[in-house]
Amino acid sequence: MDSLTQIVLGAAVGEVALGKKIGNKAMLWGAIAGTIPDLDVYQSLFFDALTANELHRGFSHSILFSIVFAPIVAWLARTKEKWSLVGFITLILGYPFLSVDNSVVRIVLFAIWLILVVITIKHSYGTHSASQRDWTKLMFWSLVTHPLLDCHTTWGTQLLWPLPYRLAWNNIFVVDPFYTVPFLICVVIALCYHRESKKRKYFNRVGIILSSIYMLWSLGAKYHTYSIFQDNLQQQNIAYTRLTTVPTPLNTVLWSATAETDSAYYTGLYSLLDDDEIIQFHKIENNHGLIEEWEEEDLINRLNFLSKGWYVVNDENPDTLVYNDARFGPMYASDTPMYGFGYQLFMNNSNVLSVTQQRPDIDEETGEQMLSILWRRIWGKNISQK
Repeated sequence: MDSLTQIVLGAAVGEVALGKKIGNKAMLWGAIAGTIPDLDVYQSLFFDALTANELHRGFSHSILFSIVFAPIVAWLARTKEKWSLVGFITLILGYPFLSVDNSVVRIVLFAIWLILVVITIKHSYGTHSASQRDWTKLMFWSLVTHPLLDCHTTWGTQLLWPLPYRLAWNNIFVVDPFYTVPFLICVVIALCYHRESKKRKYFNRVGIILSSIYMLWSLGAKYHTYSIFQDNLQQQNIAYTRLTTVPTPLNTVLWSATAETDSAYYTGLYSLLDDDEIIQFHKIENNHGLIEEWEEEDLINRLNFLSKGWYVVNDENPDTLVYNDARFGPMYASDTPMYGFGYQLFMNNSNVLSVTQQRPDIDEETGEQMLSILWRRIWGKNISQK
């Protein structure tokens, strides 16, 4: 999920693991450990887009990574705390600083980094009662809960690396304020109490319980809506080979389904607030035949591993083909479904099949229209309704 959510979860887990002994340090280091797996984004500075996406949420999001690095990060936090904090602050803020083109954002990020580094260096660090074993426990649970949470998203993680499987349960969007905001409020309140205060433990526990209940709700909503999509496909005599459902952005009320047939996908939306359970499906030709000549190419196999075989090929431009990842469901501008994540296929100068990552060029008006459609459908209105 998004970085803020992982920071909040890491802080809460750190508090459970070691808060009574070291107070706010437990939350601070839990939050840092909760972001460490996502430092694999630095790969995108060195590799092409496809390779970086293959590596993202790979080894760093595995149980093995948590086991290996928990004692290392624990030792750094326990014996070299000041400079370890400076190093991790630099790494966490460094990637957005390097990857954004906006000079104003860069100045803001640099100012935040400078303030945090000055505070860290000036702070006095001494010995404390937590042992290496205590710190290792904190780091392990803060590290491993990160990929466990990411498993609930559509992208998934290679939790069992080096086994070549991505676990993705598709029950929550990568950013969901209904999961994060109540959790964040509880953790911030807990942060304000003394480490031995019962209220501190209470509010931190409430945050964990609320977020867990919401996650269980999302699993229940997925199960319920999945059966509704199945019934509609059967009633509309749509013979499909497999079906996937995912929540739409920022919520678990509106769900998107994609059913696969031999040559097409049928996609539809259903909101828990809809007046009835009748779903209108859009037929999208998958155009797999357009890349049939390359189906044995290693590049196509790599793309299929990432998309789990859910893809649509577009040939709107006669000179290029676009491999669209269809796992996340289509976006809607008016009543036309479109995909927001894909790769342009082309032959390079050495006549070797290659790709570049491609996202649709969405102007401000289209973006507002898509958000409006999303909002109306969440509340049970048709796309054409105002």
